[in-house]
Amino acid sequence: MTDEKQARIKALRTKLASLSTDDRQKLASRGIVDTVEGRQLSVHNTILLYLQSNGNTPTIVGGYQQWKRAGKQVKRGEHGYIIWFPVGNKEDDSIEVTKFYTTTVFDIAQTEAISTAAVTPKVERVEDDTIMSGFQLV
Repeated sequence: MTDEKQARIKALRTKLASLSTDDRQKLASRGIVDTVEGRQLSVHNTILLYLQSNGNTPTIVGGYQQWKRAGKQVKRGEHGYIIWFPVGNKEDDSIEVTKFYTTTVFDIAQTEAISTAAVTPKVERVEDDTIMSGFQLV
């Protein structure tokens, strides 16, 4: 982890720790943020997003690869938001959290559709014009 990222995380922790209960409730009342995969972030991570958003309201967030799988590309020059995620042992559908790590997510407003030319699969012509990979060859 870079020194810059460590300093950013430390500043976020300090800012979060300095919030009063009323301030936390006000931020949380703005609404829980969802992920591109349809899950809701925790109240804690939602508050972290609001603290970093500089007046913007995050709505749907995802990591770089999550957005690619959803057919979107993070716009060049965009900076993401830091959130925490648990890492632990998964036993019987419950997760025993042993550590938290940080990751970077981007709001949907920081993305754009991937051009269809960039995601069109390459298909080789076969002699009997059969269908390969779900595309009819022409």
